[in-house]
Amino acid sequence: AADFAIPNEFDRLMEGIGGTWINAFTSNDVVCYLNKFPGNQIEKWLDVYSHRFVNPVFRLFQSELETVYEEKNRAMDNMFRQLFTTYLSNFFKEHPYGQQTVLGSVEHLKNPSLTKMQEYYDTFYVANNMALILSGDIYPDEIKSIIEEKFGIWNSGDLPGPIAIKEKPFNGREIIEKKMTPLKVGIMGYRTVAAGHEDEMALSLCQQLLTNESKTGLIDQLVVDRKIMEAGAFNMDFVDMGAANFFFMPKLLFQSLNKAEKLVLGQVDKLKSGDFDDSFFNAVKLTMIRQHEQNMENMEGRLFALVDIYTKNQEWEDMVNWPNELDKISKNDVIKIANKYFGNDYLVLHSKKGSPEKQKLEKPSFKAAIPKNTEKRSEFAKYLDGVNESPLNLQYIEFNDDVTSIDIKDNVHLYHSYNPINTIFNFTMQYGIGNLEDPSLEGTAELLNLLGTTEYSFNEFKSELQKIGTTISFSSDKNYFTINIKGFDKNLDKSLMFLDSFINNVKGDDSKIKNLVQTAKAARKTEISEPSTVGRALRDYAMWGENSYYLRRLRAKDIKSLKSEDFLKSFKNALQYEVDIFYSGKVDLEAVSKTIQENITFNENIKPAKSPKDMSLDKISENTIYLLNDKKAVQSQINFVINGSVLNDKEYTISQAYNKYFGRGMGSLVFQEIREFRSLAYSCGAGYISPFYSENEGYFNGYIGCQADKTIEAITVFNDITFNMPEKPDRMSQITSGLIKGINTNRPSFRRFPSMLSNWMKKGYKEDPRKKRVDYYETMNFNDVINFQKNNILGRSMLITILTDVERVDMEQLKKFGKIVEVNREDILN
Repeated sequence: AADFAIPNEFDRLMEGIGGTWINAFTSNDVVCYLNKFPGNQIEKWLDVYSHRFVNPVFRLFQSELETVYEEKNRAMDNMFRQLFTTYLSNFFKEHPYGQQTVLGSVEHLKNPSLTKMQEYYDTFYVANNMALILSGDIYPDEIKSIIEEKFGIWNSGDLPGPIAIKEKPFNGREIIEKKMTPLKVGIMGYRTVAAGHEDEMALSLCQQLLTNESKTGLIDQLVVDRKIMEAGAFNMDFVDMGAANFFFMPKLLFQSLNKAEKLVLGQVDKLKSGDFDDSFFNAVKLTMIRQHEQNMENMEGRLFALVDIYTKNQEWEDMVNWPNELDKISKNDVIKIANKYFGNDYLVLHSKKGSPEKQKLEKPSFKAAIPKNTEKRSEFAKYLDGVNESPLNLQYIEFNDDVTSIDIKDNVHLYHSYNPINTIFNFTMQYGIGNLEDPSLEGTAELLNLLGTTEYSFNEFKSELQKIGTTISFSSDKNYFTINIKGFDKNLDKSLMFLDSFINNVKGDDSKIKNLVQTAKAARKTEISEPSTVGRALRDYAMWGENSYYLRRLRAKDIKSLKSEDFLKSFKNALQYEVDIFYSGKVDLEAVSKTIQENITFNENIKPAKSPKDMSLDKISENTIYLLNDKKAVQSQINFVINGSVLNDKEYTISQAYNKYFGRGMGSLVFQEIREFRSLAYSCGAGYISPFYSENEGYFNGYIGCQADKTIEAITVFNDITFNMPEKPDRMSQITSGLIKGINTNRPSFRRFPSMLSNWMKKGYKEDPRKKRVDYYETMNFNDVINFQKNNILGRSMLITILTDVERVDMEQLKKFGKIVEVNREDILN
């Protein structure tokens, strides 16, 4: 196979026409292949995708099988994925939804059959079992004939009938008890209906009445009122059958799983008895309609809606009419549906403290067969060069057109983008201070999301907002403290009045501090059992020391020692800093500015922003390995870091080409050498990270998640290609073409325009910087990439961080890569 295969040619062809999102997924009911590409490349895209499925040759089956092992390893390191798999296996006792996981078992993977895979393809990859779904900058009348020409050659087939498997009703309360999680967790569920059933929409409404984004649901109240640590509801609407599910986490002390389960069931009983008022019922429906409309406004939302419709054998009209049909559902309908499905027969899984079993695999005994034709071009690729493509009209974000801005007062900046689709607005206030400057802001945001005002309790405040279809939430990250509002434009003024009332009259509640403490403790208990999280914490500790997020955040005991007035003081302090206001909606700039000035009270003297900040990486003076031993980890979490340089705008542009060539995407060297050729990892990548401000130094960062006994080989290969980078100059034209055409592919939603403009202006740009970068792309050559690697990577010391099961790693071999510094979890996680 290695003598014939041209690996990654498909990925490189797609990237060459500006394609991104090159991926696929398998769910319980559908296999879906995804791609984004510029509209002017539609004919080439149709040619490639038609050809792709006509007569595939599975030459890389063996290496890809080993890659799927790595995907399985990653899944086994995710305790909640394993918990849910266990739940499904007991919920669907007969059906493949529970008895055959999408990823498969280790035993499945040990006995592969290329013949079986070919049989599967021949059976299901036929025209009458497939759909071509397009969403975006395309004109159907112009491309129908091309689709007919390209896809008309596909053959239909005799499809097997539906799976005639039925599940018996549960016999009362059926309980499964396990020890799989670092803290107590419960999941329970009722059998409901398959997708497309007439009761499906009412069941969705039931779920939103129990838990929703405003935290006003009946089950949400348990969390807000501190009766339980965490709980929620979610539906599964599979093609063959469905379920209504509930999860719950008891308080850490003095609350059992049985008690938590009864609390959740008590709230379900309130739904069944209609113990909720009409205004709440109507407000939830209004919010659901707003969410639906906002999901339909972007290309991705429509795409997945179409996938859903096709999979469930529905019509587009069902999606269009969804808000009207939802509006017809009455409170009595909900009560009837709740009593119909939420009876005494259900399954519950109780997981007490413990760890799931993990099966550790041995790496294969054979050596990888490296393909010989990596840089060859197939006859099809050569043919594709001659396929028509429409003229490329690059779509930039135009200052004073796509986005307009105005200063409301000193250090208060308003950025405005027009919503051409619906009457829903987004309104964000981004204050120039974050938790890097004030670590308590993270807890402040969490607490504010649980508080009311001197006039309204939490429930009353959220209910008043829901009545007008508005949500207000608070968040904080490294750089900014943020207030987010979503609602309908006709209620913009009312929404801002509610916000101002909250800002000026928020009422502290010390009892809610216990919520924060419980959340912090639960997060710490969970994260220490998640190799991916601990791996990131190890990397951040090695890079930033005490400035690592995992060390500068407040500890549970720090939160416990504070009062709500301490957090409110932090809130009031944040409001004193420079603020960027991002609005997207149908109200024009002047009217939005006027509404803000009439309804929002600002501090008299607003301080200049302290953010964003670039964190400074200490000089890596010698090759160093930070090592953390995790005996339970199936995969090693490996990160690579190298000090970078200060780049000018042209050098930054070259770094993008370097990243695409070396480590970003499925056509990169890292993906080929680590995953495709040697099957050392499922997830891997690398790139040069540029700082926010151009006068600061960047850094190189790479990642590999691989089976522990592949660690040395993975590091060896990565180290070699990083410093002795293979030179493949023929790839350059596809890389630069992809970077240019990708400007259209990656065009963001209009709702992101204001924040993008704000960032560009902070960096000193007067227009979309990509306009100038296109000039660089067009004159760039492969020597620029080589020189970038020589000037910013070559000859520099490397920092490597590894979380792994040390017993499965050759430590003598590891020492060859640098000085080893062993650390414990206590060093990197507070």
